[in-house]
Amino acid sequence: MDVHRFIIKAYPTEDHPEFHVWQKATLVLFVANPDPYVAEQKALGELGRRCWVPEAFEHRDTLIREAVLEQGGKVWDAYVQAEQGKIFWLENLESLPMCKKGEELWGTGPRLTEAFVDNLIQDSGGHRLTADEAGEFREKNADYVLGKYVLELKHFENEGLSVETRQRKIGELFKRYFAETPVRKIDPYTLSDRDFRKYWEIVGVPIQKRVKAASKQVKATIARLGSEQFEGGVILLNTGYLTVPHDFLVAMAERYASKDTSSIRHVIVISSWTITNGFDTVVNYGFHPHEPTCSDLKKLRDVFWETVEKLMTQMVTGELDSESGMQQPMSPTYFNHQGEMFTFGVPHLESSLKRGRNYPYNAIKSVTGLRPSSGRP
Repeated sequence: MDVHRFIIKAYPTEDHPEFHVWQKATLVLFVANPDPYVAEQKALGELGRRCWVPEAFEHRDTLIREAVLEQGGKVWDAYVQAEQGKIFWLENLESLPMCKKGEELWGTGPRLTEAFVDNLIQDSGGHRLTADEAGEFREKNADYVLGKYVLELKHFENEGLSVETRQRKIGELFKRYFAETPVRKIDPYTLSDRDFRKYWEIVGVPIQKRVKAASKQVKATIARLGSEQFEGGVILLNTGYLTVPHDFLVAMAERYASKDTSSIRHVIVISSWTITNGFDTVVNYGFHPHEPTCSDLKKLRDVFWETVEKLMTQMVTGELDSESGMQQPMSPTYFNHQGEMFTFGVPHLESSLKRGRNYPYNAIKSVTGLRPSSGRP
């Protein structure tokens, strides 16, 4: 009976008993079956049983028995195990598991909230609308006045790709790519120009809606204030929709403000995201515009970076107010569409703790004499 080898990049699921969802690994499975497609399905089923979600296949091979026997050692032992009807399984984390599940991961960065923006505006010389300015809050209003600007805050706290209708559209868009595999890595930069625009339209819906809603609130507030000196703007705070990178969000918001509104003349985007491998952690913050053209927004930018630096210092020294909370590291987003798995992974962070080069199963990657599996019929 043929023995098939599968090397799969994968992430632990939320239910994994040992690892965090961001602890990416390379999984190696040997599965015996006369049908390569059935073997592939058994391999994917084993991932699910062990609480792993696949990101991409690195290899799908049918091994030649004589070649494996000649190589011998642990590779041959794995082959024999599979021949005997047992699935051979190996998991190799990309980074050493320095932080076990259930343990607090230190240094992920202060979490940005609406209260953070409130303080930012106040320290920049602005304020939240008063009851008088807001018409006693009988109608929807913008949130802030900063100099000549009336600003509305919109906070993205949740992952936009967790919405089922959006998942279906993304699945239909990507299923034409890499059609030979039931596992697809969501990478918008692999799309054609036409499909990239479709992707933009799909993931941009929540952004467009919030920009348009902010426009109505800002317009109504400026009319109530009764002064032609005011200009409208929107502040987009992104701490959750992390499949949309900061620069991508800026471009989207600028486009929607220009195309769909008449009252949003200024777009401010604040993003925060953390990447970790359990030992090394990189905390990222972004502020747009980089180079504001007016003094009020320059002040806001400068206060933002000063505040972030102060909070990071307090985190390091242990003086950070625990009530403000810490950012959660980026985690993969995945979903099943028509029996196929789609995964948006986490940016890779090279570990400063290198694994030994003599890892005993590295030989599995150098098996010779392979013929490709046919995969899905």
